[in-house]
Amino acid sequence: MTTNAQTGFDPVKWIKDNLAPPRVEAAEFVYDHMESQSGRCLPVIYEPFDAADDSHVADRGWVFDFVKTLGLGKCCHPRGRVLDFGPGDGWPSLVIAPFCESVTGVDSSPRRVETCRANAARLGIENTGFVHVPAGEPLPFDDGSFDAVAAASSVENTPDPRATLAELYRVLRPGGRLRLYYEGLNQYRDGRERELWISAGCGGGSFFIVYDRHIDEELVFLYRLSFELPEAELKSRLPSPNYQGLTAEVMAALKPLVSSAAHCVMRHPTGRTWQAWLEELGFRDVHGIHGGGTMARRLLSNLSDEERPADMDGIDAMLEPYIGVIVTMAAPIECGPPLIAEK
Repeated sequence: MTTNAQTGFDPVKWIKDNLAPPRVEAAEFVYDHMESQSGRCLPVIYEPFDAADDSHVADRGWVFDFVKTLGLGKCCHPRGRVLDFGPGDGWPSLVIAPFCESVTGVDSSPRRVETCRANAARLGIENTGFVHVPAGEPLPFDDGSFDAVAAASSVENTPDPRATLAELYRVLRPGGRLRLYYEGLNQYRDGRERELWISAGCGGGSFFIVYDRHIDEELVFLYRLSFELPEAELKSRLPSPNYQGLTAEVMAALKPLVSSAAHCVMRHPTGRTWQAWLEELGFRDVHGIHGGGTMARRLLSNLSDEERPADMDGIDAMLEPYIGVIVTMAAPIECGPPLIAEK
């Protein structure tokens, strides 16, 4: 799909023709423009844990997914030096920290590093550190510095994902594990190749991003327009807050209000491409697993209100052994993320 299905108008072509947005890397494109990458909704980090909230339960499922797949310890017996590549607001760094000797988060966005440090200080978590490394530059660590590497939807945000994997391989000790989560593009086929996302920005402004996904080429072209308007006002200027709302009339009216524009190109490999790259770099036993968050939701959906634990300790006691078994069961690569690889 290259045009707005209702009007025949092509917003992407309009943006390129009228604004000529410069190409930038992911940090400058979006992550430096967000006060919170997560919308301040992360349990434990931003919100008190609520055992009745399925999204909070799923989050604990993902926590134990990382803990078990990376070979970490229990809260009372933490072990392992972990590299979190692309921690965002501090996830999973801050929630797996109780299970680790130390966690080092690396991000190409200075704003994300500042946010992670502030969240760690607010929560009193002392065994984490966060480092800014510009996109595409070598990691400032010796070979074999880490026992495990976590990368949650981050490697595809780098200029050269395969080169990034090579760096992660270098800093991982022999026998260490990489746990890779990625965004597969097949979920966007048949109607979602082009989408609009609107978000609040820093300092009271807002921005929107148009996604132009080329699924078979494993590429996504993104176009950001920033405005000195509150998010609600920006949405009010669209007949609908989605891609179909970007009509010729709307874009012409918004043009004088654009404070900045940029575009970014990201490689989004399939699971098979990730697997091939990992094996070429020397990783072994590369395979898919069943995601802990998804399985946590399924487990809790089968429980009655009376059977469901009432607090995080109870949820953790139920989930930890269950997730520990689930992540040992290999899943077909075609099922999508996550992937596990051992050096």
